[in-house]
Amino acid sequence: MKKAFICLITGPAGSGKSSVSKALASKFEHSAVIEVDTLRHMIKGGYVRPWPHTEEVDIQLLLSAENACSIADNFLEKNFTVFIDDVVGKKLLEKYSDHFKDKDFKAFLLLPSLESLLVRFDNRGDDQELRLRTAELHKIFLDKKDTLNWQVIDSSNHTLEKTIEQIYKEIIL
Repeated sequence: MKKAFICLITGPAGSGKSSVSKALASKFEHSAVIEVDTLRHMIKGGYVRPWPHTEEVDIQLLLSAENACSIADNFLEKNFTVFIDDVVGKKLLEKYSDHFKDKDFKAFLLLPSLESLLVRFDNRGDDQELRLRTAELHKIFLDKKDTLNWQVIDSSNHTLEKTIEQIYKEIIL
C-alpha cells in the first residue's frame, strides 16, 4: 500500500478547489477531504469573513489552518491520504509546509484566467461582493504564482477531468 500523503489545493473562489479535491480523493482507497471553509464556519460567536484584512481575520485563518493540520495528522496516522481545500497566501502556505515538512506534502494552485473564473463565478450566482473579492484574489495569486512553493495549474480551458488528471499524474510520482 502506498504511503499516505497530503495535498493542498488552493486558488481563488470559483477555481475548482472543492470539486478537484473531492474528485481526487475518490481515486484513493483511503482518503479524506478537509474543507477549511467548513472549519472557519464552525466559529459562531465572533466569526469574521476572511476580508478585509484585520488582526481578527489573521487569528481565525491561522486557527483554521492549525485545525486542518491536526485533523490531517489524525487521518495520516491511519494511512489516509488527505486533500486540504483552502485559500492560502504566503503565510498559510508556509504554515502548512512547515507543519508537514517531514511528510509527503504537495501544493497546487488552481489559477484559471480571470475571464474564465468570472464566467464560472457568474454561472454559480454568487453575490457581487464575493465576485469583486474573487477578482482581487486572482490578481494576488497571479502576482505570487511563481514565487511560492506550489505547482500552478491553469485550468482555464480544462474540464474537471483534465485538471484532475494533470494533478493526479503529479501526486502519484
